[in-house]
Amino acid sequence: MMIERWAAPVLRELLTGFRLVIVEGARQVGKTALVSHFSGLPVSARYTFDDPGTLNRAQQDPIGFLAGLPVPAAIDEYQRAGTEFLLAVKRKVDADRTRGQLVLTGSAGFAASREPVETLAGRAGRLELRTLSLGERWGLRERFIEAVFDPTVWPGPVSRIIDRAEAAELMVTGGYPEVVTEEMPARIRDRWFDAYVADVVTREALRPLADLRDEAALRTILRLLAARTAGELVISDLARDAGIARETASRYVSMLEALHLVTVIPAWSASATTRAKRHPKIIISDVGLAAALGRVGATAVEAGGGVIGRLFETLVIGELCKQTLWAERSVRVFHFRDRNGVEVDAILEDGHSGRVCGIEAKATSTPRPIDGRHLLRLRDALGDRFSLGVVIHLGDQILSLGDRLWAVPLAALTRED
Repeated sequence: MMIERWAAPVLRELLTGFRLVIVEGARQVGKTALVSHFSGLPVSARYTFDDPGTLNRAQQDPIGFLAGLPVPAAIDEYQRAGTEFLLAVKRKVDADRTRGQLVLTGSAGFAASREPVETLAGRAGRLELRTLSLGERWGLRERFIEAVFDPTVWPGPVSRIIDRAEAAELMVTGGYPEVVTEEMPARIRDRWFDAYVADVVTREALRPLADLRDEAALRTILRLLAARTAGELVISDLARDAGIARETASRYVSMLEALHLVTVIPAWSASATTRAKRHPKIIISDVGLAAALGRVGATAVEAGGGVIGRLFETLVIGELCKQTLWAERSVRVFHFRDRNGVEVDAILEDGHSGRVCGIEAKATSTPRPIDGRHLLRLRDALGDRFSLGVVIHLGDQILSLGDRLWAVPLAALTRED
């Protein structure tokens, strides 16, 4: 089953603007498949360092190996060849400034290691591939982010209605391509996620550091973050609960972020100078992984309770982060919380116009005007800078909450208009 990735046009566009492109992302999100099936490169121009012979040639003579490649070419698992290979890549693209020479895909563990890493800054475009979006699963080209910056097109159509049972299944399945396409039963899916975490923690994070004694602590941090998903990240609290030093906890969070297992959402304010003074929010990058780490099944999610709120918010914020990759606008995702108790789950800020949208995720089937009260206060504070406020919920209603404020079903995230 081949699922079209909306990141493919972005990859092709980056190749027209940069000398090389590095495709990043967690293990098993489909980086190799993206390049193989959607980059337009022929088989003869695609190489992998999983092949011992190819890897040996690149390590023994990196400059000669690169000189013999067609243009463009793609190299998978590029990190296996080490720093000397990256230095040779740097030398090649400095000598020849032709755009679109190379696509490099590989493990995030290279960036998570303590070894010096040649960043190729200014030479490489970077594409962060995340797990499958809802639209990619359903064949819908999402334009939600474009829509929220145009209040005149609201409320707009909803492609489908997702009942509570289906939403629960979406939350515990997540978006890893293998989990989605294989339609795994719950027991097999749980084992898949367990094996995935074990593989990433040992092979990607710790084996390059030769520091295997940290494995238990790193897994503990990941599980604690899963319990906090969609909550504020307070390192001192996390360190206390894990029984480790604050500096160690901070390093582990950075490592998990480099491995694309967690996503740190910065705090937003009207003044950029105050953003760094507030706690960021953290989510597990894939909602299915968050559910698996918390040992939460579809039945428990469907039944409700406190856990569904965090998972639903993780799902919504994760979908917004995915759509920023292919959105036509340059949009960043933040969260907002002030001293007066006003809190908005996600803030979308257009980097060019400075306009702002607020998104709330409410795990309720019956939205009420009170669900938009914080969006209303944000709208009144920002005035014309505020584009739209949207409450995403689990029901089937489309409800006006006031000027530029709407409550819409979950499937509105996949709108194509």
